[in-house]
Parts: sequence; C-alpha cells; structure tokens
Amino acid sequence: MHAMVVKVDGRYAVLLGREASYPAPLAFTLAHELGHVARGHLSDAPALVDLKDPATATDGDAQEKEADEFALSVLTGSSNPTIITTTHSYNAPTLAAAVIRAAGQYSIEPGTLALCLAHREGTWARAMAALKFIYEGPRPISREINSLAKTQIDWQEIGYENSEYLHNVMGERD
Repeated sequence: MHAMVVKVDGRYAVLLGREASYPAPLAFTLAHELGHVARGHLSDAPALVDLKDPATATDGDAQEKEADEFALSVLTGSSNPTIITTTHSYNAPTLAAAVIRAAGQYSIEPGTLALCLAHREGTWARAMAALKFIYEGPRPISREINSLAKTQIDWQEIGYENSEYLHNVMGERD
C-alpha cells in the first residue's frame, strides 16, 4: 500500500504507507489523498487505497486524475502546471540548481518543481537524484509527519486501546 484515506463518523484520516527521505514526494501523496476527500470520492466508500505511487502511476481512473489535479493545484497553483526547460540535456545537479533558482519566482517548492518536470518528461531517475542536491540531506520524513500528527490527535477522545495502537503504529513515544 502506498497510501490510503479513510472516513469514520464523518471524519477523515490519511495513512501514508511508504517512507521517503525528502518531503516533495510525500507532499504530493498527501495532497493527492486530500484530493480524494475534497472531490467527494469517499461518499460511497469508507476508504480508498492507492497501491501505487500516484505521481508515477499511468493507469489511473477519473478519480485518480481528479485527485492528481487537486494535488497539483495545492502544490503549484495549477492543476496542469507548465514546466519548461531551456535545455533537454541536464543532469541532477543542474536540475537542482535550476529549480532552486525558479522556486522563488514561481512560489513553488523546488523539490515539487523537479517532480513536476519528471512527470511531464518521464525523467524520474534524474529528478529523484536532484532531490539530493535540493535538500540539505535525506531524513526520515515519516517521523516529522508523525510528530505533527501526534500534536493534532485528541488522545483522550480516542480511548486507551486506540491510543496504544496509534502510538505503536506511529513509532516513538513523546
């Protein structure tokens, strides 16, 4: 499982099922799952599971396309961003430098820009390698997400057993 969104008693939760060393790939996955919520895709189902990475999947249905467009709108301001390079011959460090320069001009996070270009041109290996130059270094993004999530959960409200389960699933205790 790559990710899923569930609906319980009118409330939603997103579960990310993969680790990433850089924020941009997980930001897209999270925004994609929120797209399912925003577009009403859970009106007839308690959960939707994405088995594949939505950024690289090529066999998506209409709901997956809508969720992708929502994610792109959230992350770039456009459901179909136009990403253009001035050269077709570039390596990972060159791509990283270019998206870092362009990020401020377009108000788009540099890693997201690199992944948008990868999606448009099919240059995933190069874009993923560029992430190493965009960010200070790899880090366990899931820990950061779980730390934030822990501050948003009403632990008293969910009860002892659910609390214990979530603490175990989410890892380290406070």
